[in-house]
Amino acid sequence: MDTVAQALSAVWNARIAERTSVRRARREDIPTIVTILNEAIAARAALDERPKTTADLERWFEEHDDRYVVLVSVDEDAHVVGFAALNRYQPEHDVYGGVADLATYLASGAQHRGLGSRLLTELEAHAKRNDFHKLVARTFPANRGSRRLLRKFGYRVVGVYKRDAVVDGAYVDVMILEKLLSPGRYRIGVPEEIDVRPPPRGPR
Repeated sequence: MDTVAQALSAVWNARIAERTSVRRARREDIPTIVTILNEAIAARAALDERPKTTADLERWFEEHDDRYVVLVSVDEDAHVVGFAALNRYQPEHDVYGGVADLATYLASGAQHRGLGSRLLTELEAHAKRNDFHKLVARTFPANRGSRRLLRKFGYRVVGVYKRDAVVDGAYVDVMILEKLLSPGRYRIGVPEEIDVRPPPRGPR
């Protein structure tokens, strides 16, 4: 794509983003959320292998509230074209109340139009208002769109879990990213004597 075409595309996408709105998800949005998520699963862009059912997402929806929110992106025709959520991070441990697990998905026809940025902007603003100090995201290293969006918003690559999941009968790595939303009071860091660097590669 040449420079002129890129500029025109950017202007067009900006206009599309301006005509969309972001609101809290409602129960009647669940079937569309299922469709969007299952598109991502089929494309191997989500951390699942089997398609989700409406019952699955109804249970997931019930786990959210005014703090752990689900937002949807709605186009000018009132169609839901994407969603983002703050999910509970390691809920079995009470020390992680200020951390949320981030999820963002767009319908296949709504990608590359700035809608993911709009959703993530609103979601981060909500997280800050509700005393979250950090957001964590997980993605497959091959999911370039997700990685690009997160890096655009300043998410730091913490590392890669090697052979962390099995998809289509083969091991896959999972990339972990994080973003600090507020500095807070820092009590305990990593001691200098702990070497967090990866071990050197041995002979092949």
